[in-house]
Amino acid sequence: MIELSGAECSPCHDVPTPPPPPTFPRITEPLSYDEFFREYLEKNRPCVFSARFTEGWRARREWVAADGTPDVDYLASHFGEAKVPVADCDQKYYDSQEKKTYTLEEYIQYWKDARESSEGKKLCLYLKDWHFVQAYPDYGAYTTLQYFASDWLNEFWKVRKDIQDDYQFVYLGPKGSWTPFHADVFRSYSWSTNICGRKRWVFYPPGEEQYLRDTFGTPVYDIDSIELRDTSKYPKAASASGRLEVIQEQGQTIFVPSGWYHQVWNLEDTISINHNWLNGTNIHIAWEFLVESLNQVEYAIRDCRSMDEWPEQCQLFLRATHGMDYQEFYTMLRTVARRRIGVLQGTEDVVSFGEWRLGKNHATYDLKRIKWCLEQLLDDQHTQELTIFTKIEEPPSQLLEEVTVALS
Repeated sequence: MIELSGAECSPCHDVPTPPPPPTFPRITEPLSYDEFFREYLEKNRPCVFSARFTEGWRARREWVAADGTPDVDYLASHFGEAKVPVADCDQKYYDSQEKKTYTLEEYIQYWKDARESSEGKKLCLYLKDWHFVQAYPDYGAYTTLQYFASDWLNEFWKVRKDIQDDYQFVYLGPKGSWTPFHADVFRSYSWSTNICGRKRWVFYPPGEEQYLRDTFGTPVYDIDSIELRDTSKYPKAASASGRLEVIQEQGQTIFVPSGWYHQVWNLEDTISINHNWLNGTNIHIAWEFLVESLNQVEYAIRDCRSMDEWPEQCQLFLRATHGMDYQEFYTMLRTVARRRIGVLQGTEDVVSFGEWRLGKNHATYDLKRIKWCLEQLLDDQHTQELTIFTKIEEPPSQLLEEVTVALS
């Protein structure tokens, strides 16, 4: 094991393929973890890794047909019974796309029928967010790259006993399928590898999305939509800057930094593998977004402020809309902190994705970031209003003391 040292169908639609910009950072040769940590994680910069980094993956050998397209027969024969979420790219559902659950076999049948039919309007269905590793933990489709191995989010869910979940996904979509303009869940990082096929990505740096909102504050759904030219609806759109575009080829991996809004189109029939993750370099962004989301919840239901247990009710709404509340955020910090303290004390061996062992330097860095988060949590007025933190076995103040001692 290598140690992480750390730093002290028929096309749904015709899709234009613009040339990639020369400014998008490309990594073609192996670089050290420390260099990626400093230049991309800490600086929150996007990049694309060449196909050489994933050439040994089982999925690239077994999920791709001889002509370079998705081997849907292989997928159906090995995983056909799996329940998979499928989005209809032509049906808008709030700021996303309407989803239904299929078996993979049913989705593959759609995939084949779409190619055999030449009559009527064809559905554009995109299999998204399939928890493949959770369903098939022993298959070994891929190995998470070293650069993405410090992953608090998936580490937290792996060691959790009460609920089974993760943020490790497989996507399968025909040419023309797409994902609307968005920033990733919790303002996490994400990485995405094309097993086969090609994608077009459009990025905007953090903060630029404010110019791409309508008069109600909602981000544009389709960044290439002509409605963005309507100044009565999007009065600030012309001020948006920093747009980056890149074409992702087969085998390549895109690193998506925290808070970068982006939109993605499949230029060919495509399979991709994606992770979302948090760690010490972006946990401050996740915390600030959590607080911002709670403030939005409180504003939205401000007329109910006189209700009993108002702070707790806001946390329920926060969890429903954001995906995480203050207690779960703290539980994640506590889980990671306990394991990092164990590394420093020599009682814990933290290995990410069965491959990458966490070193003491990295554990120290992580604890420093957790200490900062705990201080922010304890200073936040919302925390002080919640009774849950006075009832749990190890409250944030106690954990902060333990982390401080471990660092000293």
